[in-house]
This record gives sequence, structure tokens and C-alpha cells, in this order.
Amino acid sequence: MIGRFLKNNLSLKIVSLIVAIILWFFAINELNPERTQSMTNIPVEIINVDQLNRRNLTLSEDPASVITIRIKGLVNDIRRVNDGSLKAVLDLGDIDWTGTQNLELDIVGLPPRELSLVREPEVSVTINKIISKPIPVEIEVTGNGSDGYYVHEATAEPPSVTIYGAQSLVDSIVQGVVKVKLDQDEGTIKQSLPIELVDSAGNIVKSKYLNLRQESTMVTIPIHPLKSISVRANIIGTPADGFIVDDVIIDPSQVTINGYASIVNRLNSLLTDPIDINDADEDVHATVNLVKEDGVYMEPGQPSQVNVVVHISETTIEKEIALTDIELRNIPEGFGATTEEGLSIAVQIKGLYTIVQPLLAQSLTPYIDLSLIDTEAETFEPGVLELPLVISTPDGVEITNGANQMIPVTLQAVEVENPETSVEGDPESEDETNTP
Repeated sequence: MIGRFLKNNLSLKIVSLIVAIILWFFAINELNPERTQSMTNIPVEIINVDQLNRRNLTLSEDPASVITIRIKGLVNDIRRVNDGSLKAVLDLGDIDWTGTQNLELDIVGLPPRELSLVREPEVSVTINKIISKPIPVEIEVTGNGSDGYYVHEATAEPPSVTIYGAQSLVDSIVQGVVKVKLDQDEGTIKQSLPIELVDSAGNIVKSKYLNLRQESTMVTIPIHPLKSISVRANIIGTPADGFIVDDVIIDPSQVTINGYASIVNRLNSLLTDPIDINDADEDVHATVNLVKEDGVYMEPGQPSQVNVVVHISETTIEKEIALTDIELRNIPEGFGATTEEGLSIAVQIKGLYTIVQPLLAQSLTPYIDLSLIDTEAETFEPGVLELPLVISTPDGVEITNGANQMIPVTLQAVEVENPETSVEGDPESEDETNTP
């Protein structure tokens, strides 16, 4: 009887224990169950970047800045987790490779005993070598200068800069660009302006993994007033004797310049390079450069050379010549003619220098034509007659004074012996015959 009771009581105890355990598990599951839960917007902190850089390596882009994790644990433990105390740590200290890989993150702030991660979180990381290269700096100018002003090409100092950073980014950059906007400016612009990095497609590239050794460049844009001025030929030397410069033709005769106002405002003309006309006796043709002062520029489209024609002409001169040897022509038969002894006639001649200058008295032919005398006329009487002087000149010579003078000519009858009346062998007759 007693044994049966003990046996039955032990069974009861075992049954009670089992029921108690079941009730305990039921209570836990119902009141504080185990659960898996996602935690979002966990910030990612990157550490040991300096160690990575010391290996001449760098990130080429930022990895994800926040991640989502899944944790497992009892509800009450999960509820005690402070979202603000969690962070994911990305350690770059041991990376020695380039390319793209997934790296595990360490989650800080999660109680390790009560809670666990369903899966270790990862982020994709791209690592590049650090390289550098020089790139040109281009200036993009928009807008216009003021009317009457010329905007020169912009220049940058320095004209190129060095960039460095992640290789993929550095390789993509083709140039640096500086943007300038003009607004009817009337003076030279000189400003230090920031440089933007541009790829081959013209896109601006910005990244903290891409840097410039010099962030800005000094931009200079000369803006100068325009002015139209005449061109003067710089003629040196003198023409040959008897020649003069009678005209100078310049093509173009005017040009448009620009430059510093202090210089341009005082200029009225530009000289050419020297044109030598020394001893010239014909037109001189030359194509010569324009001489510009420092700070003076030709407007685009304007020639830097001009064509010059120096017209050289021969001078016309006058010259006085004394004529002493006057020829008597067509003396009437039976008469003798003479002019005044020591007669000298001054005449003025005119013509081109090369013709007139070398002329002497012998170059002219002065004569009196006695055929003008009609010895058969009833009124004719020998004696002193006034006859016109005629002067023959070379071609191109004009007598301006002294031609057609009336010259006194003495005309006397002379006895003409008849040869038939002379006695042959008579010495006196022979002497008379030979006497002039």
C-alpha cells in the first residue's frame, strides 16, 4: 500500500515537472520570445585610411554610408538595443590590393551575449592606386566686352596644373576648366578663379578622392579700346638727281588697332618698316610690315603688312645756254652775209632733267635762214637786215626764252668773177681766181 503510494507520487512529481517545464517555455515564448529583427540606417565608419594611403592606395568612391543588419535575440533584449549607439566599422588598415571586393564590417554597440547577427554585414569597396598627372587649363569665356572694345584671348597662369588621387578618376580627367562671364567690361580682367575638372564627355567631375595641387589659377583677359588710324610710309633716302617723290600710295591706308588706352589714345598713325628709295629713278614697290609699339595690337582680320608704291617722277628743269656760233643758211647768190662780231645769244631751255642737264651750246643748232630775203624785190637794198633766229633742239627740249629773236645780219653784194674771162697762164689771173 505504502509502496504503491510512493510509486504513484514519483510519477506525479515527474508529470508535474514536465508540466512546469512546458509552462515555463510557454511563458517565455509568450511573454519574451526569441526574435529576428532588422536594424536600418546603421552608419558606416571608415578607419585606418592613412594606413591605406601610405601604401599609395585609396578608395575611388565612398562605400555605402549606412547599412541594414539583422539581429537575433529575445524580445526584451532586442528592445534594450539603442539604435544611436550602433555603428558599422570598415577597417582599411590591412588592404594591399586594388580592385573591387566585399569587406565585412564590425558592428559596434551590440551586446554580444544577449544578441547575435544573423549574417555578418558587408560593403563593396573599390581600391585604386594613387597617381598624378598634369592637365591643361582651359578658360571658357561667355558674354561680351563693351562696344568699341576688343576682348583678347584669355590666358591662365599657370597654364597647366597637376591632379592626383584614385587612378580611375585621374585617368578620366582631360582638362581643368575655368569659367569667366563678361558683362560689357571696358578694362582688363585679372582674377584668381577656381578650376573645375572635366572628363572627355565634358562632365564636371568632383570627388574627395580626386584632388588638385593648386585649386585656382590666375586668369587674365586683356580688354582694350579699338581705334582706326592712318598708315604712313617710312621712306628713307632720296631719289636720283633730277627725280622726286610725287606721290605715295599705301594699301590699306587705314588699319584698326587696339591696345592700352594710354598708348592708343595718343597714336594718330602707324609707320611702316623703312622703304629705301635712295638713287631711285623709277617707281618703288614694297610690301612692308607695320611697326607697332609694345602694348598695341592689330584687330583680327587686319593686315600686319601693307603694300606701298612710291611714285618717282623726273623733274622738269630750265637752263640758260649762251649761243655764239650762229649758222647763216641760204645766203643769196652774189651776196655775202655776216653777223655782229662776238655775238652771243642767251636762250632759256626747258625739259626733263636727264635731257636738259647734259646739254651744251653745241647740243643746239642756232641758224638764220636768209632765204627769207627776196633780193629781187624792188625795195630790196643790201645792208643790215633784221632776221629771225631759228634754234633746232633735241626732242623733249623746249625753248622758253630767246627763240625767234631778230638778229641783225649784214648782207653785202660780192663780185663774182667769170672763169671764162681769166687769162690762162697769167699769174695775176691765177692769184685773183684763188683769192677768196
